[in-house]
Amino acid sequence: MADDVPKNLSPSTIYLCTYNLCLSLGWTILMIQFLCHILYEGRPGLWDATSTALLVFQSLAILEVVHCIVGLVRSSPVLTFFQVSSRLFLTWPILYCLPESRDSLGFPLVLFAWSLTEIVRYLFYFLGLIGSVPQFLVYLRYTMFIVLYPLGVTGEMLCYFTALPLVQQHRYFSLNLPNVLNFAFDSYYAFIIVIVLYIPVFPKLYLHMFAQRKKVVGDSSSKKTQ
Repeated sequence: MADDVPKNLSPSTIYLCTYNLCLSLGWTILMIQFLCHILYEGRPGLWDATSTALLVFQSLAILEVVHCIVGLVRSSPVLTFFQVSSRLFLTWPILYCLPESRDSLGFPLVLFAWSLTEIVRYLFYFLGLIGSVPQFLVYLRYTMFIVLYPLGVTGEMLCYFTALPLVQQHRYFSLNLPNVLNFAFDSYYAFIIVIVLYIPVFPKLYLHMFAQRKKVVGDSSSKKTQ
């Protein structure tokens, strides 16, 4: 998502500072809730302990698409939309609507990977706006994905695979004929399409992140040695 943000302290920059700082703090709260519950109570009840923060702060990410559309940041609205919508799709239709999906091992993996990623990402954006990003945060921003991205995708896949039999059996979100729209929709096959799309998209994005890491972290390292 957007890495290029305005540097002047205009009203839009103040808004973006507030947005990114709030989201970083929000995901920090979620991470604390997650760790406390896992350490003291295990996986049972994890959704109840974390759902409010997850639903609120993940849903607020849709504003990133708005930021792109109105020109507050220079990232692609289409790319940002797909990145945000993939998470929202897992958060609402899967985790919120299908309680059984929360019992998957994928749910705690998703919470851990998403929370740690977003804490660093939003803090990186906030400090970038005020022109004070410490080098260790740059390193974390462009290094943690090596482990967290595959971990998060694995968690997402496990949640999807847990939900698939339920969607097929109960036909959740499906639209059967006859109906006034004269249109049929089978959510089971739609979910399969979403899962299959991970196959070409994941390697492409993962390699892109490595290229970004080489550009940013590599340049920083080379400057230090000069």
